[in-house]
Amino acid sequence: MTGSRLQSARATLGALMLAPMLCAAESSLGAGSATARVRLVVVVPPVFQVLQSTQTAEGHDYLVWTNMKSIMIGGREYRFARPGENTVHVPAPPAGAWVVHGL
Repeated sequence: MTGSRLQSARATLGALMLAPMLCAAESSLGAGSATARVRLVVVVPPVFQVLQSTQTAEGHDYLVWTNMKSIMIGGREYRFARPGENTVHVPAPPAGAWVVHGL
């Protein structure tokens, strides 16, 4: 190797040896721990599904599944002890009454 190439190689080697030190992170008190706050929001839409319908003399019994503790049917609120499968009894209208749906 010639002298200029040797000097060039030493300069490059010296620069490479200093590079990690220039990029090294500083250590200070408290750097060994970190705190953060994470907020997780889950939106669950209400679900109501009729599994079975049985007509009785007094009206209709519906076996329903819902993820809510109460539902509204025909302006009347039905409350449950827990979400999941429940039975809802909807009484029949009185004799001679007209029931109009969809208005």
